[in-house]
This record gives sequence, structure tokens and C-alpha cells, in this order.
Amino acid sequence: MEELVQLAKAARWKELEQRWLQTVESNPDGGSHESLLEPIDVCVKSKQAELAETLGWAWLSAAKEKLTPEQALRIARELLLRLPSGEELRSEVLALYRQTHADAAHLDEWVERSGLGGGKSVKRALRFLDVGLKLAPGVCLLHRGDDEAGELVEADLAGDTFVVRTARRRLTLTAERIVDDYDVADADDFRVLQSLRPERIAELAKSDPETLLIGIARAHRNRVDRDELKYILVPRHVTPDQWTNWWSRARDAIKKSKHLRIEGRSPMMIYYEPRGMTLEDETWAAFEKSDSPRAWLEVVEGYLRQTRAKPEARNHGFLERIQTTLVGHARKFARHEPTRAFATALVIERLAEEGLPIHPEAHGVALEMLRQSREPARLVLDLPPDAAVWELALPAVRQALPDGWVEVFAALMRLAPLSQLDALSKAVEDAGRADLLQPIIDEAVADPVRHVDVFMWIWRGPGVKAALSTPPRLEMLSKILALVGTARQRTGQAERGADVNALRAKVRAGLSARNYAAYRALLDQIDPSMATAFRRQIERADGLGPVVQDEMMSILREHFPSLYAKVKVAPWDEEGVLYVTREGLKARQAELDELVNVKMKENARAIGAAAELGDLSENSEYKFALEERDLLRARVAQIQSEISMARIIEAEEVPDEHVGIGHRVTLRAADGDETLVLTLLGPWESDLARHIYSYQTPLARRLLGHKPGEVIDLSLEGVERRWRIESLEPAVSGMSVRAV
Repeated sequence: MEELVQLAKAARWKELEQRWLQTVESNPDGGSHESLLEPIDVCVKSKQAELAETLGWAWLSAAKEKLTPEQALRIARELLLRLPSGEELRSEVLALYRQTHADAAHLDEWVERSGLGGGKSVKRALRFLDVGLKLAPGVCLLHRGDDEAGELVEADLAGDTFVVRTARRRLTLTAERIVDDYDVADADDFRVLQSLRPERIAELAKSDPETLLIGIARAHRNRVDRDELKYILVPRHVTPDQWTNWWSRARDAIKKSKHLRIEGRSPMMIYYEPRGMTLEDETWAAFEKSDSPRAWLEVVEGYLRQTRAKPEARNHGFLERIQTTLVGHARKFARHEPTRAFATALVIERLAEEGLPIHPEAHGVALEMLRQSREPARLVLDLPPDAAVWELALPAVRQALPDGWVEVFAALMRLAPLSQLDALSKAVEDAGRADLLQPIIDEAVADPVRHVDVFMWIWRGPGVKAALSTPPRLEMLSKILALVGTARQRTGQAERGADVNALRAKVRAGLSARNYAAYRALLDQIDPSMATAFRRQIERADGLGPVVQDEMMSILREHFPSLYAKVKVAPWDEEGVLYVTREGLKARQAELDELVNVKMKENARAIGAAAELGDLSENSEYKFALEERDLLRARVAQIQSEISMARIIEAEEVPDEHVGIGHRVTLRAADGDETLVLTLLGPWESDLARHIYSYQTPLARRLLGHKPGEVIDLSLEGVERRWRIESLEPAVSGMSVRAV
């Protein structure tokens, strides 16, 4: 992680984002999540808040996919403390609190009181939740100011009344007061024992020196020296003549303890290590805290990984204990939560791979659930999007459904994570059913928001041998950039239920893969005019994030340096620019939306329905649907290209001194008093009946650049006449336009 910190301190932001994406994908907890927070802190201090947010979301997306919800919450909390203005991040933290504290009493009331969803101070809101969700009668507390210990004896959140008993008094506090003034403490913390249970100190000194030492160390930031320890205990709890014998017993307890150790001689320090347990103890503690099959699998894999070098060191009794517990969970889930029951059964099968006999109640449960399910693909898709879980599920599908697994794999491909698509597609192809892949590609092309993983898989290049019909890379890049385009587009995606941040992260990772290899290859094949169009699309695609956006622009500059040469040309001569009115652009965008979200989806359904009729070589409906698809694709590509070049005609940019785009021009015949008013707008607004001409027409080109008072020859309705330019006025403000 030190490399990431050094890149951040050196302000090498592009390299930082690239290395960051690789790091969080492979190791989202970074060993300990604190090590990944330092680069975020450097970004924030360097006024790179947008980059810090981009890095944070990439990290959190990976954490949600690969870590437990509790681990993801810890990461999300730390990110929110550093990026408090992010409303989406607040919502994400709240969702994780609800997930990890689903069984907590009065969860909704504590969430509402915290104000985390209402814009209140992040630090205070998080403290409100962290303390409040632990409050219950019997909980021990420590005052934050003077370490006075207390015990919560009554808790009435609805009545906003909390009664705390201390050694000197009973306090009635509000929720706000108790959260502000107290921390939740361990019952054996020495400060608690001194105030509330002093008799227990002597009892522990006599019967359990280890617990007493741990309590004292906790009260002193997990370490205390021998001289200070003697001062604390003698003579109040241990008499002077007992001290030597007591210390001898205490040292023996420390040597045997998994949590305490002694270092040094003068001073002699006693350290407390909260995690000082055996591997089995640590694993079991983590297992008990976990509450999902994905988390249980992670715990199991961690134990197996740490004992892989010495399989004989594995405690099979411990593994059987885990298996028995998993069987109980599977039984509990079976009735109302089939997906969790299925995932739990898969974890049990994973233990069987290590040679552990499967519990009779769990034997074949996962396979039987797949056989009995009406939608076995849905059973797998509802699993966590974690590679380890899927690696257990896919072989189970093949084993359970020997005659139908290929179709299930094809169904899975439509919504599977990108990391699984190569394995799924190769399996389908190896089974001789490559024909199932084309409809999947067609659906992803028609709706890339819903099928973003498949879409980025196509962009990267499907790793199969079959000849598949995929859109040109030119068309694909336009769609990819549209996925991470303007705030308006992202709002539309959110309204359709898309996880916008996850979608953006997947697009960024797909584009930057292998040092932007696919993007570089495309730039080798296009001309400068198309490069100009892409330049505008990239500039508008703020969802790319600053680093990916800048990197793509730099690569574009390398391929097309002429695009950045400052040559002054008339607006109507600019390459790659299409001047349009605001209304015309809205009309084109509406048409594109209709094509992509209505007609192409209808076409995809028509292709699927026609394919089900069989015998594709003689299937006229199927051929017609494919032809319609090609026409729709061509029209979409044309509109996307035009929109990418579109520039709004602004009234304040219409020139005063000469005829320009956006003018209403009054002409007077040089040989009489006849007048004619012409309007010069974009090609989408052309309406000859109303004398509205595209600035690209020959007639408009004759007028552009000329000044009032000048006489020019114009051919109107086949008649050549001389006309004087009488006056000019802007024609774009408040104009009603019908797009062609």
C-alpha cells in the first residue's frame, strides 16, 4: 500500500487510479482497511476530492462484492468521514447499517434520530448510530470526559428516556445526551470494575489474574508497566505482603495467555492484544459474527488457506463444528430464503472437497434445489456476485442438470458478473451450442444499461472461437460513453433501477483494461472527423472520472495531434460540428431514446420469439426481425454520431456584423421593392415552406459571412436574382422548431 501513498504524495493521479483499481479488485481490505485510507486522505488534502470520491466508490464496490457487510460498513464509514458531502455515500452507509444491524431494537428510530439521511453532521450522525444501536439495559458505559463508569438500567427510546446508574447517582438522560457523553465499555474494563463492582477486583486478583490484567490494560490504552500496575493494585486490592506472590502468578498467567505479553525490563511493559487467539478461535469468532453464506465461505476459505501448507494441522473437529452450524443455518433458510439455503449448501459442499464427510442432512441439497427450481438460473443469479461463490455454483449446475445446464449457463450470461462470462461462454461453446451466444449479445447491445457486464465483455472481445455478430467498435464506444455521460443520462439510468456507481466503475475498468488497448486499436481505424466527434463525447462523459477522462483525451491527442491545432475557421466550416437549436437537439434525443428503449427492445423480443419457431434458414419472421435490427442499429448510430457533433446555437453567439448561423435575414430585390425573409438554422430545423434553410445548403453558404448593405446573387426557385441584405436579427430565441 506504500506505493499508493507515494503516488498520491507525488500527485501522479493517473497512475494512482490505475494501481488503485488493481489493488481494490484483488485485495479490497488491503490487509487492514486503514492502509487504504491514507491515499484517500492525501487526495482530499491535495484538493482532489473528485478523484478521492472515484477511488472511494471503486473500493466500496469491490468491498461489497468481496468482503462481509460488516467490513464494507467499516470502509464506507471511513470514506464518508473523509467525503461528507456525498449524498450517495450517505445512502450507501445507511443501507449497510440496516443490513448489518437488521436485528437491532428500534433500528428505524435510531436511523431517523441520527440524521444521517437528512444532511446532519456526518461525524455526529455516525456516533449516534454506533452508540445508540448498542444501548440496552445492562450495558456498561464510560463518561467521555471523566471516565466515570455507569450501567444502563432503563432504555426507552420512544420516550427519549435513558436511566444510568453510577456509583454516586442515578441519571435520567435523553438519547442525545447519552450518545454525546458516554462510550459503551466492556464489563471487565477496570474503570467499570472500580466504580460499579469493586468487590470483583479482589475476586479476579485471587482467581483470574489474566482477566484482571486485561481489564487494567484496556483502561490504559492496552498497555501498562509493572510499576504502574503495582500502584493501581497495592494496597487497595492486593496487600503489600501478597504482591510478590501475586505478581509471580500473574506472570505465569501472562505466559499462558493468548492476549497478553511482557516486553522489556525497565520499564517492564504488559501489552494486551485483543486478537491474540488460536487460529481456530479467531476463525470461530469471525464465523459467529458472520451472517451470510458469502461471509461464511470467506471464513472457511481463510482457515483452509492458512492451513494449506500443513493439512495435518487442520482441526477436523473444528471443521465438523462449522459444518454442523451451517446445516442448522441451511435448515432455517430452507422455508423462506431459498437463495441463502442454496448458498449455504454450496459452502458445505466446499468443506466436502477437503475430504470432510458431508452431513446427512446437507448431502446433495444444493443439487436437489437446482433440480427442483423452475428457474435454476435465477437461483444462481441471486447469489452474491463473488467469484468464490460462483466457482462452487457452476459445477453444481452441470452436475444437477446434465441435460439442461447449457441453457442455464446461457441464461446466466445475461446478468452474470463480467468475471464469469469467459468461463460461461467457453462452456456453452464447448458443448456445441455457440448459437445461444448471439441472442445474448443482441440483448446487451439493445440494452447496455441492464447488461453492462456483457456489453463490456463484447467491447473487450468475447473469448470464444465462434463467429459472432457484434457491433462495430465505433458504435460500441459511442454507447459506452453514453453510459457514463451527463447527469441527465445517469438520472435516467437510476430511474430504471440501475446502480449508477457500479455501472460507472465497470465501464471505467473495462475501458482502461490492458492500458486502453481496445480504445487505442479503435483510434487507429478512424479519421479525424470521427475523432473530433469522440473528443466531444469524452468531454461530456463526466462519469468517466477525471483520471480516465484525461487519459482518454491524452491518447486521442497522441493519435490526432491536428485536432488540437488552433486554426481559426468560420463556424460553418468547422469539421465534426453540427449546429442545431436547443429544441432540435431535444427532439433528436427523444427519438434516440424511443429507438433504444422501445423499438430496439421490441425488436430483440421479436428476434427471440422468431428464433423459438425453429428452422432459422426458412424463418422469414426471423430474417425480417434481423433486417429490422440492422436498420435500427444504423439509425441509432447515425443519431448518436449527429448528437455527438451537435453544438447549440446560442443567441448571444450569433454575430452582429455579418450573416451567421442563427440569423433571420431580410433581403430586398435589387431590381424592385420585393422583400424576402430567410432564416438560417441547422439541418434538423430545415423547413422550406417557412423559408427556414439549413446553413449547410448552397443558398445559405452564399449568404454566410456577408454584411448588411452588400448585394449578392441568389438562385431561388430556379431563378437567379440580385438581392441586397437589408437587416439581420437573431432567430433562435423562443422559436418553435420541428426537427426533420
